[in-house]
Amino acid sequence: MASRAHAVVRANHFQHMTDEQYRRLMGSDRHAVAIVANLAMRFAGRIEDALLLMDIYHASEGTKTPRLVIHEGVGTLPDHHDHPHVQHAIRILNAAGLPPIVTDGTHALRPGFQVLPSCDDLPGWIYIAPDPDCDNRTGFAGGRLGYLAVMRFAGWGVVTEPMPEGLWAVVHPDYRNNPFPS
Repeated sequence: MASRAHAVVRANHFQHMTDEQYRRLMGSDRHAVAIVANLAMRFAGRIEDALLLMDIYHASEGTKTPRLVIHEGVGTLPDHHDHPHVQHAIRILNAAGLPPIVTDGTHALRPGFQVLPSCDDLPGWIYIAPDPDCDNRTGFAGGRLGYLAVMRFAGWGVVTEPMPEGLWAVVHPDYRNNPFPS
């Protein structure tokens, strides 16, 4: 159904664009991607994942109110609490139902994922340490790769190879076109 609609719209309204230009235009509209993904999950009978995808979309766009307040020591170390990209990533991962770490800065009070900012030389980059129980989860956000699936769906760029110590590296959408500034 999505393929037919895509072909009709392309033929009737965007014939002046190359295939690559049209693909980029449609891919940049995160709302259209979220709707098509939601419908695909519903047609596949995966209603929980369809709802999850919409929650991830709303968290990534900041369109769902009220905005989740992230307390210090939840999802990251207290030192990184005020970092805007860390906060954004924690909201997205929370919307996906992934459990955040709760820490006092010295001890983990409750295990979960942890988001860390990158160094100043790589603006927009963050690292995600998956929660210890991630391998036992199923569905769209299940397993270790579920973190990458969630962040990619939210529009963030991802590095598909784990970093040392099992961290995942992701880049904020504002930096995707220039992830490694000189």
